[in-house]
Amino acid sequence: MGAHGTRIPFGGDIAGGNLDVLLASIGLDRNRTFIVASLNQLPERGGGEPTMREIAEPAGGLPDSIALLRDTVIAAGPALIVALGNVALRTLGAALTRPDAAPVGTSRVLGRARLPGTARLVAAGIARGRATRWPATALPFAEGFRKQWRCAWHEDPDFFVLQLLHPSAQNMSPFAGTATLFHTRMLQTRDALVSAARDVAGLEPPPVRPGLPREGIYALPEWRDRVDERHRRIDDLWRSRGV
Repeated sequence: MGAHGTRIPFGGDIAGGNLDVLLASIGLDRNRTFIVASLNQLPERGGGEPTMREIAEPAGGLPDSIALLRDTVIAAGPALIVALGNVALRTLGAALTRPDAAPVGTSRVLGRARLPGTARLVAAGIARGRATRWPATALPFAEGFRKQWRCAWHEDPDFFVLQLLHPSAQNMSPFAGTATLFHTRMLQTRDALVSAARDVAGLEPPPVRPGLPREGIYALPEWRDRVDERHRRIDDLWRSRGV
């Protein structure tokens, strides 16, 4: 069940199947998106949210997962970052704003690993379900982040962030009836993603949600043997409920 069983991020559980449905609702799939985690490995307990201690542990040659996420954002140069849940948003906030005098890709970081509180992010103008240009006045980019972004992309960082509910079974489930909160949350999450994709990325949602592809990531033996059947069942369940 999930990444701890399949070794594929969002692979084989309801959260992963829900994510595929959400991506397809804006005409995308895993072959055309980049998925990154707050902790670039499974939490010790096998799933769920990572602890602050785990996020603070070294990641390769970097001091912690916050620095790794910072480097990843710079390498990707996204126009829109979708944060799935509070931990994702808070880790992103730390990656963008933590004072850091070290060049990207090195291990010397000033300060301890800590995440900004949700209340601070909300006060800065980030609201769940609404794409927001990163509020650089209230949450200024760290100079190290800004410098390396300029080096990579020849302009100042400027992108949007969309926080969504994590697509776990605790939040939205294809097994629930259409009159339940599980169903309502899925619709709200889908609609927020569709609006952000249209307004920020210029993507026009398809009139009919496409099914899962058969090529690229979806052609890997690991996907075909351990993930595909369950995700297609989840896709069918959502279609039967009008999603």
